[in-house]
Amino acid sequence: MLCAATTSRQCKILIDEVEYSRAGGEDNSCGALVYVSFSSTTSEDDVQTAATTLLNLPTLTTGLWGDGSSATQSILSLASERSSCASLVVVPQANLISKVKQRGQSIQYHGQISKERGREFYELFCDCIRGKLLEVQCLESGRELPKWYRERQSFVEKQNKQSSSMMPSTPPDQIFRDETKYSGWDERGVPTKDAEGQELSKSSAKKLNKIYAAHAKKHEKWKNTKTEDDEPQDQAPPPARWEDLDKAFCHFIAGSFGKRQGLDV
Repeated sequence: MLCAATTSRQCKILIDEVEYSRAGGEDNSCGALVYVSFSSTTSEDDVQTAATTLLNLPTLTTGLWGDGSSATQSILSLASERSSCASLVVVPQANLISKVKQRGQSIQYHGQISKERGREFYELFCDCIRGKLLEVQCLESGRELPKWYRERQSFVEKQNKQSSSMMPSTPPDQIFRDETKYSGWDERGVPTKDAEGQELSKSSAKKLNKIYAAHAKKHEKWKNTKTEDDEPQDQAPPPARWEDLDKAFCHFIAGSFGKRQGLDV
């Protein structure tokens, strides 16, 4: 994935092509405007790491850039001090990942992710930012994290643990359905091409076939011995209540994915 950031004292962005949301504008305001795009090789871990890194990058200053009046700070440190009005605006972009060719006469876009997957990653990226801001907000104010957030984090951790352990209940044709690693599969769901579209080596294919065969046996055994309690439960995490994030701590605005941004800086 790719993030491109710039500092800004004020901006407005069109949300859902309906109304503008504004950030900054006060005399002591300072914030970051971030463009984000995801490649076909991006993973959920990459998205979470990028969100945390972004919030901790020392790129902001309350004075004029380079005048030496103030040291550069991160969004989190600026928000924690509460001496300035911190803001963060994230703008989703589809074509940040590209390569200039023919001496600048053309641009080739490559490694693009599907729109559906891009939307999932963008929502995860924004939720990671909101979550980290809420955690620091509560820490600085000496308050306990909201119950819904604790329950939501517990749910996500449980889901991640189940996903990483490859549960016997998972159908064999789904265990390799990861578009960040593969782009082609055979009729069984075993990968044939990597994320870049290259054919897998014989050794890699052999290893994946062994994993598939072993899991297929476990899945068949699970089907023959399962009880009603073993049936996968369709659960959803507790609904997010991001209104608990105080704009006075940090004003976070997420641009609308797949829609016109109408950005004005």
